[in-house]
Amino acid sequence: MGCMLALTDDLLAEVLTRVPSPADLARASASCASLRRVATSPRFLRRFRSLHAQPPLGVFFPDGPVFYPALPPNPSAPAARALDLAADFSFAFLPPPGRSWLVRDHRDGRFLLDRIAPSGSTAFTEVAVCDPLFRRYILLPPIPDDLAASVENPYLQRGGDEGLQSRSNEIFLASRTNDDRDSDLPFAVIWMACCRGKLVAFYFCSQSRQWRALSPPVHHALSMRRVMGVRLGQRNHAHGCFYWMITLTRRWLVLDTRKMEFSILDILPVLLGRTMMFSNQITTLESGEGRTTVVVSDLFRADKRCVLYFYTFMSFSDRWRLQHKITLPEEWGDRFRGIIGAFEGCLFIKLDHPKENLGDPVEQNVTYFWFDVKTMQLGRFTEISSATVNEAYLYTGFAPSLSLPSV
Repeated sequence: MGCMLALTDDLLAEVLTRVPSPADLARASASCASLRRVATSPRFLRRFRSLHAQPPLGVFFPDGPVFYPALPPNPSAPAARALDLAADFSFAFLPPPGRSWLVRDHRDGRFLLDRIAPSGSTAFTEVAVCDPLFRRYILLPPIPDDLAASVENPYLQRGGDEGLQSRSNEIFLASRTNDDRDSDLPFAVIWMACCRGKLVAFYFCSQSRQWRALSPPVHHALSMRRVMGVRLGQRNHAHGCFYWMITLTRRWLVLDTRKMEFSILDILPVLLGRTMMFSNQITTLESGEGRTTVVVSDLFRADKRCVLYFYTFMSFSDRWRLQHKITLPEEWGDRFRGIIGAFEGCLFIKLDHPKENLGDPVEQNVTYFWFDVKTMQLGRFTEISSATVNEAYLYTGFAPSLSLPSV
């Protein structure tokens, strides 16, 4: 009987994976208890989401923090509005005082925040991983003393006023694959600091609940300067790998979180002849069949146009191949401020307000567009009324009806 019940659930799952949309799944699961039991299981939901990837729902700004949902007529607008109403993006459910917490990263519906520890250290902070939709969180244990001893006078990575915004570390989330499809999707937290002459890195895994040390490349492979040449925080990500530009070089520092290993990648061939002044001029995107697409933004051209070059590679030893290049609309030349993400062939691009509106504070907007690489079509995704916007995340969460607690 037990085998028959298991087979029945498997067959129901096969049927439910073929419904065309999350809304149809919600309606189907409401029809009977058996369908609801299958449709609400973590194992099924992970499989359904992998087959029916949800488009981005909005843009999240850590400074605030504030979530701007996708605007009509974007198809994501209804779900984005529902998420905005249901979730607590003020993170008031974290241990008080609420204003002490600083948003550091977002991935897979989870958020990573930290705050200055009672000791006053801006490097060894208190760290929380949370789900704002279900208002759940976990506090990570402190980094053990034997590991912390390797960190000596780390440089500030953000802030500088020695206040609540100052940090001498860079921490971020990484997803971890999981063979046990019935348990929660595990995650890792990466902690990094730049000290004089060395890079120090640790990682915490939600499965073992322990901190471990990472072995970064030697200092001379990173930079010939005495001061560490990596500006943390300006990172790209694709297929489980994180990438940082190394200051005054044409190389990347790479962290492969599948192996938890660092390496150095020479990207000089794709940058020759182009002026690279900002780290967000180069972006990594996930492509099919495990390939990584690298988008190089050529901004400082004599014709004042912005041209995007698309390269792909499967492994670091591959020669990068130029797939195609796109010249963006002429009126975007002075407004283009980078790519914040991609989804199914669409880039999400940040544009500043037109120069003719500089004297009008009402019109000093920052607009995010989606841009279809194949059809060259574009549309407004969301917009904020602010002259200055720093870090922003493309929010790729799920509709509330499909979400389960993620931590």
